[in-house]
Amino acid sequence: MSPALKRAATIAGGLLCVLAAALLVARGIALRETLGERLAQLSPSAFAASLGLYTAGSLLLGIAWVALVRVASAGHPRARPLFRAHLRAQVAKYLPGNVFHFAYRHFAARREGVAHASLAAALGLEAALLLAAAGVIALGAVTDPRLDALVPWARPLVWLVPLLAVVAWLALSFVAPRFGVPAAPLMQRAPRLALVLVINLAFFALAGTALRELHPQSDALPFSAWCGWLSLAWLVGYVTPGAPAGLGLREAVLALGLAPALGDAEALALALLYRLVTVAADGIVAVLGFLPWPAAGDGGLKPTL
Repeated sequence: MSPALKRAATIAGGLLCVLAAALLVARGIALRETLGERLAQLSPSAFAASLGLYTAGSLLLGIAWVALVRVASAGHPRARPLFRAHLRAQVAKYLPGNVFHFAYRHFAARREGVAHASLAAALGLEAALLLAAAGVIALGAVTDPRLDALVPWARPLVWLVPLLAVVAWLALSFVAPRFGVPAAPLMQRAPRLALVLVINLAFFALAGTALRELHPQSDALPFSAWCGWLSLAWLVGYVTPGAPAGLGLREAVLALGLAPALGDAEALALALLYRLVTVAADGIVAVLGFLPWPAAGDGGLKPTL
């Protein structure tokens, strides 16, 4: 993609975020009385449970990143610096451009001797496997007929997204070595990539559960619906260039998806509360990444991935 096209896509994504945020603000003003009452009724225990679940999922993604760097480099770089860099980078997601958290992890891994080509492959694998996992779980939401009316192209795309896991596996074996990524037999990497995919699925299950914890009646929707709408909202935010942490877009998708079952005010309240949870969780894991850790031979973590 040319620099001009990248810049145009980033600007378009940023404008889309602004538009989504403006629509949410307008909706919030219209529902201000009911929305204010709902936000005031937030249970501290529910917020704490949601925060704990999402933080646990974020830590899992740090382990997945370590595994992917090791898979792509065909080596054994120290796990602890890679894991800590992943945690520290989470707050950088909110900076304009949506690239600084990638850059921070890249430079940290370079200090561990990982080549540029292997890091590019690890980043591609991470995106593909996250999208595949989100697509699998989002299938619980794309059957909603409103999506066909609003975005008729969404359903077929979500059905195709899980194929990215297979495409990434094949690309790592047959395409990446041409660009300097260490070659390995096709089946050698498959178990570790499958395990990372399982970790990603666990993340979205935890994230969906965190959303459900914020609602006083968690059985108001099937578990698949909570996770499905959360994953679909995450997908929209992730693939939009220039959207810092999907700000505005994810909230808009959640408010749209949850409103018919929970009501407009409740759906908007959950979307806003969930953003508060994710920001707090990103702050917590970043603090954990910057805290001094006891010394260890391999740098701490030793995932057998």
